[in-house]
Amino acid sequence: MFSIQVLHSFVSGVVGVALPLMMMERNIDIVMIGFVFASMPLIMQLGRMFFATISDFLGRKPFFFLNGVLGIISGSIYYLAHTPLEFLFGKVVEGTKEGAVWAVNRAFLLEKAEGHWKILVYLRTVVYVAFAAGSLLAGFLVVWLFFDGTMLLCALFSIFGVLLALLLVGEKKERFSMAKALQFLDFRKKDRTFKIFLFLFFVIGLSAGFRGGFVIPLFLSSNGFTAETVGLIVGVQVLLAGLFSYLFSRSSQMRRLILLSGVLYSAMFFLLGFSSPAVAGALVITLGFVEGMMTIGEEMILSKICAKESYGTDIGLLMMGLHIGEASSLALSGVLISLRGFVAPFLLSGLVYVLFYVSSYFILKD
Repeated sequence: MFSIQVLHSFVSGVVGVALPLMMMERNIDIVMIGFVFASMPLIMQLGRMFFATISDFLGRKPFFFLNGVLGIISGSIYYLAHTPLEFLFGKVVEGTKEGAVWAVNRAFLLEKAEGHWKILVYLRTVVYVAFAAGSLLAGFLVVWLFFDGTMLLCALFSIFGVLLALLLVGEKKERFSMAKALQFLDFRKKDRTFKIFLFLFFVIGLSAGFRGGFVIPLFLSSNGFTAETVGLIVGVQVLLAGLFSYLFSRSSQMRRLILLSGVLYSAMFFLLGFSSPAVAGALVITLGFVEGMMTIGEEMILSKICAKESYGTDIGLLMMGLHIGEASSLALSGVLISLRGFVAPFLLSGLVYVLFYVSSYFILKD
């Protein structure tokens, strides 16, 4: 399963850096870029909830396979895309692909590890490292293969994901029951803590959208960094996030870690929009250290408040809030950047995140 995740995250790293630059190079307006990127979290979440609920009954293998197939299709669409509508179509397919794999990967591992939360940290470490490798290479691939060739290469990599998915052992869990599926999805039966964190994950997504997707690559590009340098900066940032998420997973002071990482995150984004290009590049790289700390807290929360019999569905419900928030702020980011520059979304990202880490500190118990 980890091999499938490596391929998936590597391709995501390449696309994450190359696609925003590709859209700017093809004269897509930044407001339109924001709306195109905003579609992906919503599509991902719809697919994720549907796939996660079914996988709790039918097993996880079919969705790893679907992820690979959709990766081939999305890469091919980006290879051909030149208009906002074509890029939007690609984002819809890519979002469904993301929904397929994230509907089952955490649940798959939690079942194998009997619910121990540290397996989720290892997953995020693998995701970070593979995504970083893709980001590091993205700029060079664009120079060597141009945007078209880079997207075609991503489609070819997804073929290997399909083959690896076929090697997984199928595991049909039980006959699908609509009544039981609806019971898993019944928000009224969740406890108070789960409901609070559903809102707080919305806050995480809202904060993330103001600096996610296309925002950081285009911010770096606007500060004079080349495609290769943008890829290197983003790649090193993500690599640091993976390294420090693994190192901090040994900490037993989760509440303090959540609070410290949140304060550092807010401080960095309060400064980022006002920084010189050199300082901005350094801050984006340093963000990897902070994100590594943030990952530990978020994954610990998932493992603590999700029910064992419905891991896929419960994680999907929490991520629903996150992705609705992310889609909202991604759509708004393009408008804010066109009116006020990058300062506005960065300030909002740091400010909104305060609500999550302060609330979590007081709600959680070590």
